[in-house]
Amino acid sequence: MVYYEHATNPIVFGTLLSVYYFAVIVALIAWFWSSYQYIRKGKYRLKRLAGFLLIAIFLTSLSGARLLDKYLYLHSPVNSDFCMTSSCVLSSTGIKTYNLNTTELEKLGVPSVGPMWVYALYDVGPSYRLGVQKLLRALVVVRPLLVVPAVEVYVYTFQNGHFIEKQKFYVFWPKSPGTVLTEKLDFEFTVLIVRGGGGGGGA
Repeated sequence: MVYYEHATNPIVFGTLLSVYYFAVIVALIAWFWSSYQYIRKGKYRLKRLAGFLLIAIFLTSLSGARLLDKYLYLHSPVNSDFCMTSSCVLSSTGIKTYNLNTTELEKLGVPSVGPMWVYALYDVGPSYRLGVQKLLRALVVVRPLLVVPAVEVYVYTFQNGHFIEKQKFYVFWPKSPGTVLTEKLDFEFTVLIVRGGGGGGGA
């Protein structure tokens, strides 16, 4: 089961994919192209290379986080939240909707600062490993690291209003965000693309 109103559209998804997979490669090509005459003379303009790579890494990490949105938001009946602090996470829509225990969440540990998107997953679908139907009940916090081409993901499994488990993992470029989610959460994550579909979770 998925929430069809949270589908994305081909332009948004295609743009995010392109930025995620090719930003670093384009940065290297741009550096080489703009510095070719200097490189021939043994001057590699490493500061210029570092500048290109910093921008590319920032874009890769951010687009990776937004790609995760397209997989996660499809399994969330409520809007996602954009947060910059842990206090915002503790008062997010999913917490309020499912009356989740914030004291338990604090004890498990919540990322303190930085750009974060918060999702409340509430769905039923096939297990990746066994193929049988399983419940998906989790609060997920996605935080792009920005200075490295990776995204940090926190998954807090809950049941009957109580948090029972915490899982933390990373999505490193060029690994597929959807593949990582599927493997880590043992749940088949896919993207639903429709013309004129929504652009993702609410900020």
